[in-house]
Amino acid sequence: MQNNLKKKILNYDIFFDKTGVLFIEQTKTLVLADLHFGKARSLNISGFQIPPYDIKETLYKLKKVIEIYKPSRIITLGDNFHDKFSILNMNNQEIVELNKITETVDFKWVTGNHDKKLLSKDKIGGKFFNSFQDNDLSFKHIKSKNNSKDSFEFSGHFHPKTIIKINNSSYSYKCFVVSRDFCILPSFGHFTGGIDVKSKVFSDIIDKNTFLIILGKTKIAQQKVIK
Repeated sequence: MQNNLKKKILNYDIFFDKTGVLFIEQTKTLVLADLHFGKARSLNISGFQIPPYDIKETLYKLKKVIEIYKPSRIITLGDNFHDKFSILNMNNQEIVELNKITETVDFKWVTGNHDKKLLSKDKIGGKFFNSFQDNDLSFKHIKSKNNSKDSFEFSGHFHPKTIIKINNSSYSYKCFVVSRDFCILPSFGHFTGGIDVKSKVFSDIIDKNTFLIILGKTKIAQQKVIK
């Protein structure tokens, strides 16, 4: 079973993991996007009959990848919480489990559009940033329209996925969208959907240098994008 794919970007060894995170070896940094903590509970409060267990499942998955890569720093790329009430609606055990993570590493929350006006941020550990720069690596929620030629940018927001047709059946897989100077991460949250990379949303993003790193159930694979 192939759990990750190693790529050289600038002078960094980066492991793309089939859970949707990536690990930068030189800086011991784990990067992930779009956790959407509290989405199920938010929809449940709105009247949708959805079991509110997404926080528990997302935290469980996060703890597993931390055990594997043992990062000294974690950077999230926005839409960490589904709405401004998400932290208020978390139960005490969920807060405790989240803080076991945020208080044991250098935890940086890059904020996204879902994190605006977030209430009760003081209940959780880590520091919040609109964006974060680490030498020639930048971390944002939404991809810049014009990336700097001197740096590589990581972002989230779009929840990329690709649809693969086999015989008469179609299969949907989350994926990383990678090009010469940027990488868009798939959503990490347990209860998150995706946008097809062939949709209009990606038409101005994908270029001749773009490829996908596709997250299958048993392996991870690279595929060139054909516009």
